[in-house]
Amino acid sequence: MARRKTSPPAAPDTPVLEWIAASVGALLTLGVLGYSAWEGVSDPDAPPDLSARAEASTPGRSGFVTPIVVRNAGFATAADVEVVARLDRAGQPSETRRARFAYVPGRGEARGGVIFRSDPAAGRISVEIEGFEEP
Repeated sequence: MARRKTSPPAAPDTPVLEWIAASVGALLTLGVLGYSAWEGVSDPDAPPDLSARAEASTPGRSGFVTPIVVRNAGFATAADVEVVARLDRAGQPSETRRARFAYVPGRGEARGGVIFRSDPAAGRISVEIEGFEEP
């Protein structure tokens, strides 16, 4: 008597949740690849697009600590960013402080600060980017 071969049991269908997870993974992968390609073809020779602003001062042992935030809206990285902060108060000479930021990444920001002797609440602080280097 010849033996009859039996076929293995049929595999269950793939669950819907597994299809959803695979689709989400594929979309995320395509999104990252698309963004990387777009960033690669954007203007590579454009300089950093830097801006700086002062935040609220707080009293400290050495004077009034004023946090400075430098933002880079461009894709290029900036190194050795020099910032000048000036405190102007009515009837008194202005107080000027400088800060240097070692690295401001493209599409990122760096934080630091300056210290004024006088209370900035009684005046106006202006912040300017003075220069930077290409890393």
